[in-house]
Amino acid sequence: MGVQKPFTLLFLALLIFSVPLIGAGGETPPDAEKLLRAGLVSADKTHYLEAVDLLEKARDILEDSGGNNSGLYADVMFALAETKIKARLHQDFPANYVKTALQDVQTANKLREKLSGVLPQKLAEGYYLEGYIHKRFFMRKSTAKAFFVRAVSIDPTSGAAKRELSELLSADEQK
Repeated sequence: MGVQKPFTLLFLALLIFSVPLIGAGGETPPDAEKLLRAGLVSADKTHYLEAVDLLEKARDILEDSGGNNSGLYADVMFALAETKIKARLHQDFPANYVKTALQDVQTANKLREKLSGVLPQKLAEGYYLEGYIHKRFFMRKSTAKAFFVRAVSIDPTSGAAKRELSELLSADEQK
C-alpha cells in the first residue's frame, strides 16, 4: 500500500493555508517557498528526481539563512521524505533514499513538536509517514505501530494511520 494521492492533496491544502512564518529574527526566503511548491507539483506529476532536487535546494536555502527552525523547514523536510519514499516505491530509486527519508521525516517531526501553532494534521501526517517507513521498509512492526497510534491519538480523523494500525493489530491477533 503506497502513500496515497489524497494524503498529498491534504498536505498541499494544509501547506497553502498554514505556512508558518519564521520567528522574529527574519523573513522566510521567498525562493525556498517557491521551490517547495515547485517540488510538490513535480512530485504530483511523478517527476521525483526533479522534485527531490527542488526540495533539497529549498532545504539548503533555509539552512544557509538560519531558517532551519521554522515551520517552512519542517514542511520542506516532510515533503522531501515523502517524495523519496514515492520515488523508491514507484520508480525503484536506490535503497539509500529510504534511510535518508526516515532521517528527513524525523527532523520534520521533532521540529513540528517544538513549534507552536502546528496543525494536528501536520503532526499526524509526519508520524504516519515515519510509521509507514518502519513498517514497509524496515519491517519494524512494533515501532510502526507506536507511530500509527501516535498519529491517530493526535488526529483521530487520520484514515491512513487508522488503516495501517488496524492492519497491524489484526496481524497481531492472528499470531
